[in-house]
Amino acid sequence: MEEKEEECEKLKEKMEDLKKERDEYKDKYLRKMAEFDNFRKIMEREMEKEKKIVEADIIKEFLEPYEALEKSLKQDKNLKEGIKLIYKNIKKILEKHNVREIKAIGEKFNPDLHEAIGVVDGEEDNIIVEEYQRGYMLGDVVLRHSKVIVSKKEVKENE
Repeated sequence: MEEKEEECEKLKEKMEDLKKERDEYKDKYLRKMAEFDNFRKIMEREMEKEKKIVEADIIKEFLEPYEALEKSLKQDKNLKEGIKLIYKNIKKILEKHNVREIKAIGEKFNPDLHEAIGVVDGEEDNIIVEEYQRGYMLGDVVLRHSKVIVSKKEVKENE
């Protein structure tokens, strides 16, 4: 009987040790989860800061053309020249940031790049015949789809 009591005591001790070990692991797990949550919050704040810096840099680049436009409006004798200068400045800013126009007229319609707003009869199917609004890309990302009129091959009744 004494042997069983000893064995029972050893099992109780083993169980207590396992409970302590479990509690330690649980504590470590909770600490790691808290660390991860803090890290995530720090990264979100850093990304937000970075976004504001980039946004400020881009806006700063538009200040010069904005002021040039304002100046041109006050001096209407050279309005056309002033507007040309502003156009060139803005175009230079867009090119610097890898913004490019989407080719449309004469191209095959591509729903990833173009938005068809109308269809007209034509020689071939799905060829863009008119561009209503130009589209733009930033690298590989479409900023705005080109709004286009697409040709549709005329179906002859005798065929």
